[in-house]
Amino acid sequence: MLNEYVKYLQEKGASPNTIISYTNDLNIFFHDLHIRPGDYVTPADIRKWIQQMLNPAEGKPLAISTINRRLNSLRSFYAWAVEHHKIEQNPMKDIQDLKSADEDYEKIMWLTEEEFEDLLHRMRKKPVRSRGVDPEEKYRRDRAVVYLLTYAGLRVEELSNLKLTDLDLEMKRIRIVGKGMKVRTVPISNILLAELEDWLEFRAEMAKKKPHVAASPYVFYSQRSPKFSVRGIQRMIESYSLPNKKLTPHMFRHTFCKWMLKATNNDIEKVRRLAGHSNIATTSRYLKDSYSDLADAVEALPKF
Repeated sequence: MLNEYVKYLQEKGASPNTIISYTNDLNIFFHDLHIRPGDYVTPADIRKWIQQMLNPAEGKPLAISTINRRLNSLRSFYAWAVEHHKIEQNPMKDIQDLKSADEDYEKIMWLTEEEFEDLLHRMRKKPVRSRGVDPEEKYRRDRAVVYLLTYAGLRVEELSNLKLTDLDLEMKRIRIVGKGMKVRTVPISNILLAELEDWLEFRAEMAKKKPHVAASPYVFYSQRSPKFSVRGIQRMIESYSLPNKKLTPHMFRHTFCKWMLKATNNDIEKVRRLAGHSNIATTSRYLKDSYSDLADAVEALPKF
């Protein structure tokens, strides 16, 4: 059966190197599972094989790229086998390629200092489209939300649930109830302190005019509700997106972690505690340099 597949690849015009690579990968698979090419294979067999490659009994684990190459070889072989009625079910149907840590890292988006400054400018100029919304009230609230997300690293749920009693401006600290009801305390920087004082002063004036604000125990409220909901915060943040960059609340948390690592000279433990990460591996994802960081490093080389 394997010889038939090789003949098929040759007739298809596959290069000799491709054929050798596919054949080697398949032979390794058959050898590791102690089976022949025509034997039945289940998705569970393949998943077990993947785990063996990731966590071998001896030697080093294979690179993600190598494992994905082998999976691609199997994917091609079993697709051919089903098409030519050699087997009924394709065991590779629901098997996905593995994702590397670098790929996960690429999903971590944050704002540069220039982008953050530009965002503040756009927020000030953005017209309010909803009827009955006070433009100044919305701007002040949105600005305070963005500063809290960026300078305290709150998750969107944490910000929505943040109460006035969680703020201690005199001691310059915020009490945050995070995932799993874990409580952490984050210091308030002077920049954030000024923003919070401005917002709370304005909020107090609004409380005199709006009963739902006066009755609200939360730091942030919406037009009609005493609490700014998670979805409401998400929609507000998204409304300030650019055509080439969608903004999300979590992007500001990423920004906090990235900026804090830079400010602390890559002190992962400090940033882990401030961000409320239970696993330091989560924090370590931010250690990798962005493309602009790499570009700056290259430009810093001696010039002759």
